[in-house]
Amino acid sequence: MSARIIFIVLVVSWISQRAMLVPLRAEEPNWEPRPFDKLPIVETLPDLLNFEDGKPVVTKQDWLRRRKELQAILEYYAYGHSPPRPATIHSETTRISTLPDSTISEELITLSVAEHKAVRFRIAVYRPDTDKPLPVIVREEHALGHTEEVPLVVGREFMFVEFAREDLAPDEANVVGPAQAAYPEYDWATLAVWAWGAMRVVDYLESRDDVDLTRIGIVGHSRGGKMSLLAGALDQRFSLVAANGSGAGGAGSFRIQGKRVETLELITRPDRFGYWFHPRLRQFAGHESRLPFDQHFLKALVAPRALICTDAIDDQWANPEGNRITSKAAQPAFELLGAKDHNSLRFRPGNHDLLAEDWNSILDFAQWHWYGNRPSDIKPYFDYR
Repeated sequence: MSARIIFIVLVVSWISQRAMLVPLRAEEPNWEPRPFDKLPIVETLPDLLNFEDGKPVVTKQDWLRRRKELQAILEYYAYGHSPPRPATIHSETTRISTLPDSTISEELITLSVAEHKAVRFRIAVYRPDTDKPLPVIVREEHALGHTEEVPLVVGREFMFVEFAREDLAPDEANVVGPAQAAYPEYDWATLAVWAWGAMRVVDYLESRDDVDLTRIGIVGHSRGGKMSLLAGALDQRFSLVAANGSGAGGAGSFRIQGKRVETLELITRPDRFGYWFHPRLRQFAGHESRLPFDQHFLKALVAPRALICTDAIDDQWANPEGNRITSKAAQPAFELLGAKDHNSLRFRPGNHDLLAEDWNSILDFAQWHWYGNRPSDIKPYFDYR
């Protein structure tokens, strides 16, 4: 054998051995959708730390691939698939002012997508009188101007950004909003559109020099809480995710439910809120045991970042017990990733609302995970065992 041939054989052998050492690519989940009648019946919550082929998730590298499986399952069956990040987000400032009787500045800005100029939505940016880069709390609203909560957030020396979700997709059935009209090739439902809008807010924040990009939080209440969980699951630039009273399709379990709870059947009715979700979800109404997921999948996608799910104990419609159960089921992902105390809960007496008490709990949680100041009334999930 000539020296040239020996050299080629050695090189091929070396390349083959090196290839065996390359880890599986996280962006290639080993998962394909199955017809409804081929899905297994699972009475308990589906196992978070087993791949769809039954193999266990053991390492952090395994988790990267499992994470992609979870995302693929949730997008296919529950929320639909969203467009990728646009190449450019344009911003136009329409007004800068100071809130009455304060030093808090207010900027009213319109964001637009470069490729689809009809996709425009309004945001309001509130910040204290300081020049240093600030952490940011992003909150969706059906309309801007809910300034009663601004002092609570800005008083912690956080920037606060509201965005008008219904500029992107109206909160009503049988209406194609501007975002869905611009991207007809995607099957995203309304919650996914709003979550995509939250991600575009972060795109804009990246263009500012007064933002601490390592400390961006997303907060939502009720349908907004569902949106905030989805946005936090899909976009890892959110280092903190807070969902208040998010219930069915949010922090609550579809399988584990008490009396007077909003069920999958109720929330997906065409005459109610079916348009929030992909139509495939409706087929599981009354057949929840065939669901290939439950909401602990959505919570686990936030790991190892900070997650707090708050609820009112008397708000049975939002399924606070289901919230506790899905946090328990998501906890193994946080522990695998070395983030044991990043999965938190907080319950208060009362009903379905986002009160100053809830805001203060969320902001205390943010200061804990962003600055190390642990509050006494917020428990990591493992404290509830």
